[in-house]
Amino acid sequence: MGALPDMLPGYGLITDPGTRARAEAVWGRTLPARAGLRIPEMFDAARRGTLRALWIIGEDVCATDPNSHQVADALDACPLVVVNELFLSETARHADVVLPVASWLEKDGTFVNFDRRFQRVRTAVRPPAAARTDFDVVHAVAAAMGADLGCPTPAETLAECGRVAPVFAGISHERLDREGAVAWPCPAPDLPGEATLYTDSFSTPDGRAQLSAAPYLPPGEAPDAAYPLLLVTGRRWAHYNSGSMTRRGGNLRLEAGDHIDLHPLDAARLGVGDGTEVTVESRHGTARLVARLSDELCPGQVFCAFHFPESGVNALTSHHADTVTDCPEYKVTAVRLTPGAV
Repeated sequence: MGALPDMLPGYGLITDPGTRARAEAVWGRTLPARAGLRIPEMFDAARRGTLRALWIIGEDVCATDPNSHQVADALDACPLVVVNELFLSETARHADVVLPVASWLEKDGTFVNFDRRFQRVRTAVRPPAAARTDFDVVHAVAAAMGADLGCPTPAETLAECGRVAPVFAGISHERLDREGAVAWPCPAPDLPGEATLYTDSFSTPDGRAQLSAAPYLPPGEAPDAAYPLLLVTGRRWAHYNSGSMTRRGGNLRLEAGDHIDLHPLDAARLGVGDGTEVTVESRHGTARLVARLSDELCPGQVFCAFHFPESGVNALTSHHADTVTDCPEYKVTAVRLTPGAV
């Protein structure tokens, strides 16, 4: 849908003249031929003073992004930070303007899942009086700035996506209402969606897959005598990301807080008991967690989720990122554990 800074809807590269021309014909505007900034680059630019406005929609970056102290510094340095949120998250606390928005149960449109199936979403309950959908908020801000985005409904927006990206041209609200889920590519209303993306050839100049071994790159940091353990962060089954919604319901009975898993051998060496408070320190920050002994991981490794922002887990993770995608290095952070809270 064009949410990546180097791509237009349909995964068309912004640097490709043909892709750009098709979007320009629909939108009636000239598009830049260069890629935009990825998220870590945005934060770097904000701290430098070269990015002066930031609009965050539907993410608590102070909880989910690495090296959260630097993220907060970037938000504080940016002259204008706008946040669309359901709840007053830690990110929203750093915002200049917070726009109350509707949840997924309170709006109309489509989702596209991981295997490329478009599915309809329909309003189940009305949002609170002060809340609007993200769709309505974007339109209202555009109108206040003198811009008419066109496509006044989600259905018309999907139709416009089909004009910008032909792989979506055969998908509409009417068709989804009639048939159920439809996978893209689907270039025409009378064609079925492609459940298998590549059947006869690949999307390469010669149509053949090009396989190669990626060169090994060492992690941005490694354990040493001062920080001897390797922290891996991830998700627990009972919560999702920052937990902004899952922490407000019955899921809390399943998982009431963040804890850190470590192998019994490491626990014995450090004098840490099961269920005791520990202080976790990295080269970037400190977190306070409850230890849980587990033989599901290797000695020398510890694991923690990041669903409860107050635990400060992403204050531990580093700014290092993949050299191609800028995906943060959440799985390789050198830490040390000490019993008790500091």
